[in-house]
Amino acid sequence: MSRRLDFSYRMELDFSMPAQNHQFTLRIVPHSDERQRITACEFSLEPECELHRDTDAFGNTYIYGEAKQQHERFAVTVKGSAEIDAQKHVSGKSGSEMRFSHYRFQSQYTKPGGRLLEYYNENKKRAGENAAAYARRLLHAIYTDMEYRQGVTDIYTTAEEALAKRQGVCQDYAHIMLSLCRIADIPSRYVVGMMMGEGYSHAWVEIFSDGFWYGMDPTNDKEADDAYIKISHGRDYKDCIVNRGVFIGGGEQTQHIQVIVEQSAEMRGK
Repeated sequence: MSRRLDFSYRMELDFSMPAQNHQFTLRIVPHSDERQRITACEFSLEPECELHRDTDAFGNTYIYGEAKQQHERFAVTVKGSAEIDAQKHVSGKSGSEMRFSHYRFQSQYTKPGGRLLEYYNENKKRAGENAAAYARRLLHAIYTDMEYRQGVTDIYTTAEEALAKRQGVCQDYAHIMLSLCRIADIPSRYVVGMMMGEGYSHAWVEIFSDGFWYGMDPTNDKEADDAYIKISHGRDYKDCIVNRGVFIGGGEQTQHIQVIVEQSAEMRGK
């Protein structure tokens, strides 16, 4: 049985000085697949400008445009509803072992050094263990051995650096798990999305096993269930950056993100 969720994702970027000719690309709109069906979605932008929609090489929806007028705030709001069926998984297409080969290779954030290789030897894939079973065991190990702590890493921190600290946030947990799965020759990808109870965007991992992608969340030591709404996926954080842009002026920038995911109003009324 599917679960109905209402979601709201708002990002505000405030400038200390007016910005103009602001060209932007936003990966902030979830799309439907076998696991989630987006039943409603509204998108608004401040300041208003002409918007375009397209799909990137990974299948993610993105919005792009240019705000030419001067503005001191750039704000994006996405609201909608989704039906989530945690019993279903996103399937790979025919020939997927070849098509997903880029998810087997290490990327900028996941390239292992001595610490990750040593950690893999302590938690290596066992003979006869399929990818999903290994990933379930691995997400528990990472959750146990890492401490969730904000401020000790940043968006540039690699998996090797985060593991050395044994501290970090969801981005770091996901990059560590990606690196270890790829050492084990398991196709795996970085996921950005929303989940109930977070208040911010969240990152987790999808691994490919027996023809399907399985969502694994090492930050919370659980598989992605019907409380998760996926927005985008890629090789690592860099492929899923929510907001990319260039502009003239702007001065200092302050960003604020607020995410709300809750049981749909229709379901709460029953």
